[in-house]
Amino acid sequence: MIFKKVTKIGLLTLGAGVVFAACSANSGNSSGNQGTSAPPVKPVSSYAGPTGILGAGAPQSNNMMWLLANSTGNKTIVQINLNNGNLGSPQPESANASAIAENVKGIIAVGTSAGSGGAVELRNGTNGALIATTPVSAPVVDIAPSADGSSFYVLTKLGSVSAVQVVSSGGRGVVGNSIPVAGDTISMVPSADGNFLFYLEPNGEVTEISTAGGGSQAHFQVGANAKALALSSDSQTLFVLKCPLGSCNVSVVDVVGQQVEKVIPAPIDTVQIQVSPDGSKIWDAVGNPAYGNVQAFSLTG
Repeated sequence: MIFKKVTKIGLLTLGAGVVFAACSANSGNSSGNQGTSAPPVKPVSSYAGPTGILGAGAPQSNNMMWLLANSTGNKTIVQINLNNGNLGSPQPESANASAIAENVKGIIAVGTSAGSGGAVELRNGTNGALIATTPVSAPVVDIAPSADGSSFYVLTKLGSVSAVQVVSSGGRGVVGNSIPVAGDTISMVPSADGNFLFYLEPNGEVTEISTAGGGSQAHFQVGANAKALALSSDSQTLFVLKCPLGSCNVSVVDVVGQQVEKVIPAPIDTVQIQVSPDGSKIWDAVGNPAYGNVQAFSLTG
């Protein structure tokens, strides 16, 4: 899949800033200044989580999700049941933990950043137990699983140099060559076939590159203050989290048509977005030192 080369695609914006406050378990959001052109968009599910959520792995087919959090200065990973909001027992994590992902095989990857180095911890998706640790060449910024579960794509950054390394989910270490990306890349996700990689810069520029040679295939912009990427299972829809001017939203981008189809409001302090396995919802992981929650918004309405 290759985009035609473009510099900017058609953008949609929210009619008015939509601001969601922290949520308690099983409750909807309160909203700020609402536009009059459309009713407020509310989450279809909302559950309280640990305070200080830093990231979230992909929801699994059994509706379980792992969260990385920094609660009262102690980093942990904890599993949340997306059917009822029940939380499992927190598992202690390294103070250097910086990113989390989970693949379709139920393997968790936790990235760490310490000084000029980093590592990827592979953990059991049932109980969080450590399986293996793979060193990588620089501090970890982001992690995304391959569609087949065989590997994790790991974004690292040291100084002004960023790259993506591929780590085996089976504990075989780093496989293949690193893929160079822009120095200020903050998030990335591989295509379902593994042939392409999309990466995001804070200014909202998304670049598609070949995983074989790293050559740029196309690039486009979806708006400033970008934070995170997610991709549908068929690689046809890209989701871009942006947080401008004290609010957040998610642009839903048609990959083939190169158009923003719609913009979905997101809560303030959303730190990561994940698509449900059936593609019907997008889950927002929300966190700051005072609270944490996960909220789902419909993609079909």
